[in-house]
Order: sequence, then C-alpha cells, then structure tokens
Amino acid sequence: MAAKRISLNKEKAEAREGDGGKQQLLKEAPIYGDVLEAILTRLTLLDMVAASRVSMSWRGAVSTSLRISPRVKPWFIAYVLHHRNHSLTSACAFDPASRVWLRIDIRDLHHFTSDFNASASASPALRSSHSQHLLYKFSAGFFSFSFDALHLTWHQAEAPLVWRQDPIVARLGSRVIVAGGTCDFVDDPLAVEMYDTGSRRWEACEPMPILLKDSATSTWLSTAATDDRLYLLEKRSHVICSFDAETKTWGPTFNLILSTNAPVAVFHSIIGFADDRLVLVGLMGEADDLKGLGFWEVDQVTYECRKIGEMPPAMVDRLRNANSRLSTPIASIEGNFIYVYNPSNPEEIFFCELNEGKCQWGHAVNPMANIRSQMHRFVFTCSRVGMGDLQKAMATGNRRLTVAS
Repeated sequence: MAAKRISLNKEKAEAREGDGGKQQLLKEAPIYGDVLEAILTRLTLLDMVAASRVSMSWRGAVSTSLRISPRVKPWFIAYVLHHRNHSLTSACAFDPASRVWLRIDIRDLHHFTSDFNASASASPALRSSHSQHLLYKFSAGFFSFSFDALHLTWHQAEAPLVWRQDPIVARLGSRVIVAGGTCDFVDDPLAVEMYDTGSRRWEACEPMPILLKDSATSTWLSTAATDDRLYLLEKRSHVICSFDAETKTWGPTFNLILSTNAPVAVFHSIIGFADDRLVLVGLMGEADDLKGLGFWEVDQVTYECRKIGEMPPAMVDRLRNANSRLSTPIASIEGNFIYVYNPSNPEEIFFCELNEGKCQWGHAVNPMANIRSQMHRFVFTCSRVGMGDLQKAMATGNRRLTVAS
C-alpha cells in the first residue's frame, strides 16, 4: 500500500544519520509539481492521512490536493452483530471514491453492544434510521444515539416518556424525533416526542396525522430529514406528509403523483435526501413480477415526481436473484449517492451517483456477507467521511481502519 511505502522511506531516511560518529542532518529530498500530484491522486483517503504525516511539505500538498479534488464520496458502512445478544462482531466500510472495502476495528465496543446486565431477549438492539446516518439504541430506561460520520460520539439520554416497539426515529439537526411505534395498549399510537441535544430534554409534539394510524411504524413508513423538516412516506400507498421541527406541527397529507414512461405501477417506495433534493426510490411492477427500480425527484411543495432514471436491467436481475422478498429493499442516501440493498441478503450492494442529472451505476460485493449465518445480522448506514473524521478516529484510538484483502 502506498502509505506503507511512504512510511518505510521515511524510516530509512531517519536511520541514515551519522557516519563514523559524525551526526548529519539529512535534508528531505523534495518532490514537486506533477510527480507529487501523481502520487497523491493514487492514494485512498485513508492513505492520505498517512501521507499528511510524512513532512510539512507533504501535509501542505495533501491539503492542496484535497481542496482541488476533495474525493469525498459517502461511505457505505456495515455493522455485523450477533443475532441473539446483539454484540458487535465486525464492521466494514465501502469507499466509492477508491472502490475499496475497509475493515473497521472498533475499540469502544460498549456503545455497540448490549447492556451487560440485560438478558439477551430484552437487551436493546443497534438500529439505523437511514436518515442522516443516525444509529441508535433504546430501552425502557435509556435512549442512546450517534450521528457523526464514524459514530465516535454517542449521546446518552433518558428514554422517551412513551414506550415504543418499532418507532420512526430521525435526526433533524441537533434534535432527534421519535414518533409512533407504540405498543397496542398505549392510548395514543400517533404520539410524537423530540429530544434536543442542547437542552437534553424531551418535548411532546403534535401527534402524527390520523391517516397514518394503521401504519405508524418504521416497518411501513420511510423517512427523509433535513435540519428542520421531516418527511414521512407510506411505502405502499405513497401517502406523504411533513413535520416542522420549529413549530412541532404536521402539515396536510398528500398522494404522490409519479410520472413513468410506461404504465407500470410502483408498488414499494422509499424516500431520502440526495443533497438538497427529495428523492423517491421505487420498485416498479408487482411483488411477484418486478419490472424495474426507478428514481424520482419529489417537488417539496406540489409533491409531483419527476423521473430521474432507472437501475440497469442486468442489475435488477441480480437484485431479483439475490432476494426472493423484493418488496422490502432498503435505500441509504447521503450526498449524491444512493445505495440499494436487501437487508436480509446483503451480498451485493448497488449504488448510484447522481451527477449532473445522470445516474452513474456501480456495485460492490460485501466482504462480510460470507460470514453471515442465522446467528448474525447486519445494520447499515452511510456517511460522508472526510480527512478530519479519519484523523480524529485515529487520534483517539477508537477506530483502526485497514484495507480489506
């Protein structure tokens, strides 16, 4: 790996001090212009961290290179957990900029594993909201969540006032909303609460729209969030509504209007934000007769949907062959990247980069899928990981990343 060669050359240079007791200060052999630029363009973002430590001039060159070409594309991150006791077994990340998988050694495992004193059946499981790279765990006594790129920082809070089994959880800036998902014996199945990380307090909000009473769980609803607004979409009926984090109120419900090039119904859909665009990912056809997978941009005022593109037919065939339950795929959206995968059989990860109105497709084979068994499950998210995130992770010692072989 390039970073290892850089480190080795530096060590050799430091070792060549002195000759027969005479101490000499070796001057660095400078690399300028096109040569250094060519070196840096071949490094992964992880290698750039090592390169920035070679010398002051290299650090400056790395900084300049990243300003000219940031090469920061959202990583797809997979956490593998034991199915029964929910303890973390391994983690990895896919960097689409360099097309490599990275193994992640996590040192602060207590954030990812269950309470030691809790029984396996009652201990809280790690979950992903698929909204602004939020991971969370909750029980009757506590609520724990993290939304930084590599999940180094975890927030600990008291549990919401209303106990929930399968709630909608999403991050809105410095706040986290928890809605619906209540037990059968709770009077208000549409209850909504919001936690503010600044005041460290829960606030009751206006309940969810009554139209969503029979589907007020994360199983039936998809979420998309900005710093001040949350969108909920019923995956089957395409009913959509929004929540204003400042007023703590819900707007009216609408039916999405989808435009298609052919009279093909969309039977399952998911929403998310690709940069500042609200995007819908939909399966076309029927559950037992999949015709394709398409993308639409949703107008946030009129809720009309404009077709962006479709997954190539060959990829649709591979997605169909990989999963017999194609009615429940998941899409993780961050930046201008959309990752599509099957949570129950994640051997292949398909991704699309929305670039100047065009869909650029690719796929990656999940290196952790070969260890999957009935005793393991996956939790997925995606994050924009930058140099600062990697430097912080390595400085604290809580993350060790290596290129997967």
